[in-house]
Amino acid sequence: LNNRYSGNDIRIEGHTDSDPIKKSKWGSNEALSQARADAVREYLQSKGVSGGRMATVGKGSSEPKSTKAASRRVDIIILGN
Repeated sequence: LNNRYSGNDIRIEGHTDSDPIKKSKWGSNEALSQARADAVREYLQSKGVSGGRMATVGKGSSEPKSTKAASRRVDIIILGN
């Protein structure tokens, strides 16, 4: 990210499957997806990516994939300059 996309901002989107949260420290799928995105942001910062370039968003189960397992993900989106 620092070499190939050094001039680009980055959006980190967390996602979940559609199963409701029952027993967890996260009260909702949106909170869980935000925590996933934040964890990736923290990891990238620990590897030298500037926090000022990154924004996170938790999308919950609003953008499902073909399976529940595939829906539980974090997308890293490179934005244009």
